[in-house]
Amino acid sequence: MSNMEVSMAYPASKFEADNSLTNPDVVEKYQLAADIVNGILPLVVAKVDTGISVCDLCQYGDDLMKAHTEKMFKNSERGIAVPTCVSVNNIVQNFSPLSENDINLKPGDVVKIELGVHVDGYIATAAHTIVVPSNPQEPTTGKAADVIAATHYAYETALRMLRPGIKASEITRVITEIAAYFRCQPVEGTFSSPMKRFVLRAGKDIENRFLEELIIQDLEKYDFEIEANQVYQLNVVLTTGDGSVKNTEYKPFVYQRDVNKSYQLKMKSARQAYAEINANHTVFPFATRSLSSNTARLGLTSLLEHKLVTAYSAMRTKLNSDLVAQFKGTIMVTAEGPVRNTRALQLPFVHSLFCIPQTTTAATVLSTPEVNEIRQAKPLAAVDVTFGDRRVEKEDVDMDME
Repeated sequence: MSNMEVSMAYPASKFEADNSLTNPDVVEKYQLAADIVNGILPLVVAKVDTGISVCDLCQYGDDLMKAHTEKMFKNSERGIAVPTCVSVNNIVQNFSPLSENDINLKPGDVVKIELGVHVDGYIATAAHTIVVPSNPQEPTTGKAADVIAATHYAYETALRMLRPGIKASEITRVITEIAAYFRCQPVEGTFSSPMKRFVLRAGKDIENRFLEELIIQDLEKYDFEIEANQVYQLNVVLTTGDGSVKNTEYKPFVYQRDVNKSYQLKMKSARQAYAEINANHTVFPFATRSLSSNTARLGLTSLLEHKLVTAYSAMRTKLNSDLVAQFKGTIMVTAEGPVRNTRALQLPFVHSLFCIPQTTTAATVLSTPEVNEIRQAKPLAAVDVTFGDRRVEKEDVDMDME
């Protein structure tokens, strides 16, 4: 996500107070956001099956997030922090298509579902990987099983290591180590990052892989120690390929407003898009389909040209035969260690021929106790959301300058 700076209208002293995990109100809002993610993500995952539309899955996740957040803190900002993205097989992240780019799932597809919510600016994000079942009674094997098992173990190891005093490079190293045991690689350009109120990427990243050009002597410049009183989106992404990425053939589906840029827009469609983004999404990413009409979507081109928004491309790995898996969660780092905000979901039924050797760093870390949730999740109330209920896309296009 974008490295969004704090606005001048948000003084540093207030920003610091609003992000102190010693404040019970701050912790509670983080957890309220996590409760929504914990309730919604399993519902979207449960819809994955042969023939299901990726567009419908994304719309369903977004509709659920909007329905649940609009009921709380009505005098505060709340809503979608990360639009629902459903990235299939070798597509890495940020795939949230319009109907004309839709994909229907096939047996054996490896499906990554990612979404996020904020309550008064306090964020919870999560992602889970599942395989479209061909025979639910039989385990998935082969490369799909390898990459899912590797990513799960790498995530759980990184989670246990996410504690004060540990260096980011130690976490990166063990993720790379586990990937190698399963004949996989971390995906370039993917990382975990600390979050603050209203900021998805609020500090130094923990990379999933070291930069190719990075030399040992330079590592110290980029390395850092994990500190207490932090909230991380822990995001582990591995592939059966060589880890390199390139753009897909799709135009970006996910954008984010840059609050540090301004421009006097002349095109009516651009002004409409900008007004909708400011009103409905503020500083958080949004999917193109959330804009009300084709006129507003057309205006995104002008907003990009003038750097008022940033685009997040749907990247893919090099080969179509590559598979990518992702596990992501929101973690609080306290002085005593990590605590889960978002809950780990049940793993898909997979069987890999590979394993983590005993007496290795990864095996030692995984032998330590599991990281607990901060508290029992509060159940969500029922909402009126129907799966497959698509928005009617208006066909109005107005290019007039005013």
